[in-house]
Amino acid sequence: MVQEIDVLIGELAHDHHDVRESAAIDLLEYGNEAVEPLIVALRNPHWRVRQYAAWVLGEVGNPAAIPALIAALGDTNPTVQEKVVAALGELGDRDAVEPLIQALTDTELNVRQNAASALGYICDKRAVPGLIQAMRDESPLVRGNAALALGAIGDKRAIEPLIHTLNDNDDWTRGKAAKSLGALRAAKAVDSLIELLTGAGNWSRYYAAWALGEISDKRAIDPLLQASRTNDIFMKRRCKEALIKLGHLSSLSYSLPNR
Repeated sequence: MVQEIDVLIGELAHDHHDVRESAAIDLLEYGNEAVEPLIVALRNPHWRVRQYAAWVLGEVGNPAAIPALIAALGDTNPTVQEKVVAALGELGDRDAVEPLIQALTDTELNVRQNAASALGYICDKRAVPGLIQAMRDESPLVRGNAALALGAIGDKRAIEPLIHTLNDNDDWTRGKAAKSLGALRAAKAVDSLIELLTGAGNWSRYYAAWALGEISDKRAIDPLLQASRTNDIFMKRRCKEALIKLGHLSSLSYSLPNR
């Protein structure tokens, strides 16, 4: 069996994509039996082998791989770094928090983006200051992932920075900030979320409606009723769901779709 695993690991460096993908999937089926050889493969001279090794280790989910993955955060190849960060997020171990916080300032976009997501999976409050800072990243992908991670962690220190992020110039980022404010039940954000209902962009409007339902502040009823008067079926549905949570669906003078 060890020999079969070693053969598959060798195929991770193959020139053809289909061969590499097939080998990675086959390694995944070996599960924990492949963990030790894959840990060794994280130091393989070929970057593709290291990349796939990190991915498989994350999917297998054996915590024995965590020290080796943390060490692999220093890999010089950005594609490998990206997979290592994602694997640590899948494993969700708190020993990875400090290295992932450092990865939030990496020069590679994918590494920063995945670090923010991984910290959201782990939900350790040590990450809050770094994630707040990451909401000022030049990339909206990093800013949005950081905003979402802060909502998952649930620390009230994030509320003011998230409210500020509702003014971000990127719709997706504004939407993720709104979603996290809803998850935090941030009553302080109600006025800003109401303004977002009629702002530009779809993601921010949808998540603002959802967040207002989660917060359940009566001030949102009339704005939600007004925002539901649209041909946008998704916005209608978000408003209906929010009004149900607020206990005022009967205030509607017209029918909203049940889909």
